[in-house]
Amino acid sequence: LAVGLLALRLHGGGAATRDQQSGERESAGTLLFFAMLAELPDMDVFGVACGLCDNGPFGHRGASHSFVTAIVVGIAIALIVRRFGWPFVRTAIAATLALASHGVLDACGEGGRGLPLLWPISDARFMSPWRVLPDAPRGLEMLSRPGLLDLCIEFVVFFPLTAFALWPGRPALRRRTARAPAVAPPARAPALAPQPVRR
Repeated sequence: LAVGLLALRLHGGGAATRDQQSGERESAGTLLFFAMLAELPDMDVFGVACGLCDNGPFGHRGASHSFVTAIVVGIAIALIVRRFGWPFVRTAIAATLALASHGVLDACGEGGRGLPLLWPISDARFMSPWRVLPDAPRGLEMLSRPGLLDLCIEFVVFFPLTAFALWPGRPALRRRTARAPAVAPPARAPALAPQPVRR
């Protein structure tokens, strides 16, 4: 989530809006969009729950965590939101980084298996030599004492990124106020000199 928020700050938000109120709604939606985008690779757990093989390429920590998937999905998202006025290149880069960061950070977890970061080019699974992040359990075990402890540790580790992303004045959440065009005051009609009365 923290990396997704950081990608949002680098992205700068969606298209400018006409009034301040609609801009705030768009900014909140953009914030939620990028936060959930960074968690999108873990949607593979629903595939496993529906019967997909957990040890296969589409199981948990499988193809959805690869760099190729991140690039394809990032470009697809950029194509979709371009219709709403979002910059294509900047959105594609930010979305790809948010998605790809998930696999990289999972590779730094203390437990779990390797990740196919180069799928479908290669089925090889990779793990970082620096496995420093806690590996939170799945399902309801997340609410157990060890799971909540892991969440607290991750919150502390990523708090600087989260604080930076949510710092006031960042491009996507700052208030956008449209400047009214300068209007010149109406010119006064020249005063007419009194005409002599003819008799």
